Amino acid sequence: MTVTEITQIGKHAINDENILVLFGETITPDLLDVSIVQKKLGETTIELKKGGQLIFGDQSYQVNGVGPLANENLNEIGHATVFFQEEVGVIPNGIYVTPEKLPDLEVGMKISYQ
Repeated sequence: MTVTEITQIGKHAINDENILVLFGETITPDLLDVSIVQKKLGETTIELKKGGQLIFGDQSYQVNGVGPLANENLNEIGHATVFFQEEVGVIPNGIYVTPEKLPDLEVGMKISYQ
């Protein structure tokens, strides 16, 4: 299990599209408004896979699919796009989870990758 902590929530990061864009602290300024910024706690490698869990605070989500670049990008720059939908799409950096409801987020909240 790998844990990160939310350090910033962009003012347009949460909307009605059921998508969250995650980035590490090396995020460029032009992406801040639409992203959730996270910092990794510890050195554990993120290895999400189908059947795993993505947990925001105490809100748990089932991982239904992981794009081929998602784990690599999460580990290198903290970036992935989380789609809260049952259908698994083809976005290389996508993580597809259910239920189809965005979590309630706040700065300081932990995100667990299991």
